[in-house]
Amino acid sequence: MGEAAEASAEKKRKRGFDAQARGTLRRFIRDWIWPRRGEVAIALLITTGLAALTGAYPLIIKYAFEAVEKGGNDALIWIIIAIVAVTAARSVFLYLHQVATTRVVLRMVIDIQKRAFSHLMGADYARLARDATGHLVSRLTNDLNFIQSSAQTAIVSFIRDVLSIIVLTGVMLHLDWKMTLIVLAVSPIAILPIRSVGRRMRAVARRTQVELGGTTARLTETFSGSRLIKAFNLEDYARRRLNQNFDQILALRMKSVRARARVGPILEALGGLAVAGAISLAYWRIASGGTTVGDFIAFMTSLILMSQSVRSLGAVSTATMEGLSAADRVYELLDEKPVVIDKPDAQPLRVGQGAITFDNVSFAYAAGGEIPAIRNFSLIVPGGKTVALVGRSGAGKSTVINLVARLFDVSDGAILIDSQDVRDVSLVSLRRAMAIVSQDITLFDDTIRANIGLGRLDATEEDIIAAAKAAAAHDFIVEQPNGYDTVIGEGGLRLSGGQRQRLALARAIVKNAPILLLDEATSALDTESERLVQDALAQFTRNRTTLVIAHRLSTVQRADLICVMSDGQLVEVGTHAELLARDGDYARLCRSQVLADVDEAPQPAEP
Repeated sequence: MGEAAEASAEKKRKRGFDAQARGTLRRFIRDWIWPRRGEVAIALLITTGLAALTGAYPLIIKYAFEAVEKGGNDALIWIIIAIVAVTAARSVFLYLHQVATTRVVLRMVIDIQKRAFSHLMGADYARLARDATGHLVSRLTNDLNFIQSSAQTAIVSFIRDVLSIIVLTGVMLHLDWKMTLIVLAVSPIAILPIRSVGRRMRAVARRTQVELGGTTARLTETFSGSRLIKAFNLEDYARRRLNQNFDQILALRMKSVRARARVGPILEALGGLAVAGAISLAYWRIASGGTTVGDFIAFMTSLILMSQSVRSLGAVSTATMEGLSAADRVYELLDEKPVVIDKPDAQPLRVGQGAITFDNVSFAYAAGGEIPAIRNFSLIVPGGKTVALVGRSGAGKSTVINLVARLFDVSDGAILIDSQDVRDVSLVSLRRAMAIVSQDITLFDDTIRANIGLGRLDATEEDIIAAAKAAAAHDFIVEQPNGYDTVIGEGGLRLSGGQRQRLALARAIVKNAPILLLDEATSALDTESERLVQDALAQFTRNRTTLVIAHRLSTVQRADLICVMSDGQLVEVGTHAELLARDGDYARLCRSQVLADVDEAPQPAEP
């Protein structure tokens, strides 16, 4: 009874597997192939011509043998001309077929890549932060390589081979319909091993794609951490980690190779049986006068050509399963719905004073999380004023910045800008109204000018230079080999940490947004550079609403209001003098040098 139930469950699993594969294939055809139906139709016409020329070979061979038997030299000359003409025409059609079908496949893959990238760019920040960068890169590269290879095989080979089989079957029926029916009767047997191998290929392909994503992520992580690896002599450690991934990919690829390798021999054996049976039957029919030697040779030529097409279809089947597995992963990505989105009636944000109100805000990074990052946070940031958020690491300061920019949505409460709930206004207008500078500097492998200009894409040369001067960056920029046209490398690796941070500040300044969010924006600056930047920021933040997170006392003291956070809650609010006099959490932060300057740490009197 147990074995019967297990067998039944296995049958259901296989049916579900096949149904899922068919569903993915139908969706793929609808989304990506059907929109290019015109190009596909042209490729189909070319392929039809190629198949027709393939079917001409057996007939030419038949007439050649008959001409030899009759001894007709005139007919032989025409046969030679026909062979040359068909071969030349087939060569032209092979070229056209390859170009036309490959163009369809490449454009289709680029369409998928564009759609997937666009979807990721529109995804929530939480979704982008959930997966390692390498996993996302793998989705747009490795998975699409599987799809491209599969589609190339399917469209190039499948249509060609199917049409070739149809044409050759017609030729065989014309030559000897009885023998053809016998051959066709045993051909369905070839479907069984192809289906079995195809299921296995799809499962192995999915595991391979996941492993490739992990490897890409680990490679990205390793190269990004090359400084640490060199400094700590971790080269052997890095090699061991990556070698494990490489070995796992090798093992999975060998599984795929072994599964794919089974198809060819099985079909080869079945083809051999078909040829042997056809020869035996033909010998009897020739002896009885039912057919001629020319018909027999032409028939066998057609059968051999058709066997080649059938074996090719076996390879197409396994490649298709790999492609469908990759397509499943792409659709998993495309089917994800962002959470932080505009409401249907979202209006543009109208910024007047730029006052920010936190109304009993709570937030947990994990939905339903037991330990919220922010709890019952209420604060009014007056328009045009600078408010500093201070506290130990993990207090929730950066989370507040993320919530204002609506990189995440609050779990409870509300955040309002000039009495407008940030969830009720459009994301574009909300983020246009603010500039963010984080301690995690993001710079692109482009020129200094381009990196600053990202703050406002229509910024003029004068705007960019003025912003650089305001961020105390102009002097070091003009000392670069090509000045503002200097390419700074990935992440700005050709610049020092302080230089990178000043470029990020310049980018925020050129945006000229009414709300400025600074998350440890001066942490990598030396004392002299920070003094210059602070003077510039003092001018830039005037009449501009600014939320600043800092650990330097000189930065905090300049704020109109200081808010002390602990465990996601607001525990103290006041000016520097008021909070020192209160001798609470703020004073303890100063005494412990959590808030300190490089050259001079504050030393309030002990109680």
